[in-house]
Amino acid sequence: MSTISTVQDETAQDETAQDGTAQDRTAAVVDDAAVEAEMGKIVTELGAALGVLLTALGTRSGLWAALADAGPLTDREVAAKVRVHPALVREWLRAQAAGGYLEYDAAGETFTLPASVAAAIHYGPGGALVDACATMLSSMGEGFGAFSEAFTSGRGFGWHQRTAEHWHGTDAFTQIVLPDELIGATISSMPEVVDALSHGGTVVDVGCGYGFPTTAIAKLYPAAQVLGIDYHDASIAHAREQAGPDNVRFEVAAAAELPVSDYSLITFFDSLHDIGDPLGALVRARSAVAASGSVLLFEPLGADDVQDNLTPTGRMFYAVSTLACTPNAVSQESATSSEPLGGQAGEKKIRALAADAGFTRVRRLEVPAPLNLVLELRP
Repeated sequence: MSTISTVQDETAQDETAQDGTAQDRTAAVVDDAAVEAEMGKIVTELGAALGVLLTALGTRSGLWAALADAGPLTDREVAAKVRVHPALVREWLRAQAAGGYLEYDAAGETFTLPASVAAAIHYGPGGALVDACATMLSSMGEGFGAFSEAFTSGRGFGWHQRTAEHWHGTDAFTQIVLPDELIGATISSMPEVVDALSHGGTVVDVGCGYGFPTTAIAKLYPAAQVLGIDYHDASIAHAREQAGPDNVRFEVAAAAELPVSDYSLITFFDSLHDIGDPLGALVRARSAVAASGSVLLFEPLGADDVQDNLTPTGRMFYAVSTLACTPNAVSQESATSSEPLGGQAGEKKIRALAADAGFTRVRRLEVPAPLNLVLELRP
């Protein structure tokens, strides 16, 4: 009998003496097969979590490149194409085969990278996306002690409490999911904004971080004046250090400190759910946008109902929200703050928030943003 079953049986006997129904309750809990299945799930989870780092190692070391379009290769043949120690190449290949990313032929002891995997990881954005996440995860691991202490004591954990590695990883992630082409296509779908920016209009990007989307707008519309703001001074310092066009600048300011002006466009690129008072941020944006202007929201794509977000993608967003986004929002809360949005708020909730902030028109923009809900808010 397993240790788990023994302990559970003893517990059941003790409880039965106190409550005649305890045995029935315990029997429903101690199904060995169910417990073993859950333990198997935990092992699978550990393998998948470590697999993120292995995938990133494959990108950084050139292992994916060595396998791409190469056909079946033994571990020695793969090792001959990279600088990684052959024993490490062997273990990496076997791990990727176990994860389903490589095909293994036992007869020839060869590994093959399927074309679909190569398209996603090596030739497509998958490898860079995982690498950016691995950078952030490494930082989270380094600071997990401080984070878990804040988490268990009911406190938030702000962006300023993260390491530079985390900020760099987040910026890399942003550049992958919000490329220049997507930003350009999104703004192009708002004709009045295009006209304003083409004739000297003004833009403010709220929660700009390192300023990649901010700079992209400035490059797309050289006649416009573009401002990026963020409460995080280190991010603003980094943004200022990057070579950018003359029509962009960066200032340290929280969303609640957004300068009131008749902006042609106010943007929140995946930042509204990071803010401690999202309603207050939108109220401020409503007072600062021009009568003919727009507020552009990029938020993680999620369904309105929780049960519809209980998917692998929803799980990823909920995890990121729990570990990074919502802790930052909680760290900014005040006695008058609205409730933090979370990473899967859904369109219905965001529309209601926009209405509460005074916006009368909300339009969903159909642009190629597979991970985002994109909304245009107008006065």
